[in-house]
Amino acid sequence: MLNNLLLPNKFRKVGFVLLIPALILMIAVFYYEYSIPLLSYGTPKPGSAPFDLKNFDFSDELAMLLTMFSLFCIAFSKEKHEDEYLREVRWKALQVSVYINYLVIALGTVLIYGLNYLYVLYANLFTILVIFIIVYYYRVYFKGRLSKEEQS
Repeated sequence: MLNNLLLPNKFRKVGFVLLIPALILMIAVFYYEYSIPLLSYGTPKPGSAPFDLKNFDFSDELAMLLTMFSLFCIAFSKEKHEDEYLREVRWKALQVSVYINYLVIALGTVLIYGLNYLYVLYANLFTILVIFIIVYYYRVYFKGRLSKEEQS
């Protein structure tokens, strides 16, 4: 992964700051059907078409976009000191996250049907970034610390 394709280091802080309100908004929108009044217009009528633009609410789109943006900033921002080791760890973490993400999609395709399958696909928008962040930080901060302690 080329370092010039990574975001500056300060974007990691932006990502962590945005992640908390984005997750709270996402939980409120998807589980409690919260709607931001400024982002909705019209009222859904029973029996209306699913893509009827006369009755629409953008709260769920905002929640998803904020969550994706914050996870992207966390995952793809530079460390303060980038080197070949971090480049290799980043590459391996990306490979592992893609493998696991496609495994989850394959299992969901075989085992889950109907509208619940659509929820699995929604979740997979985030799982690749979440798995990448977990694997990357685990390898850099936990495995890296252990190997440094073993060397000393």
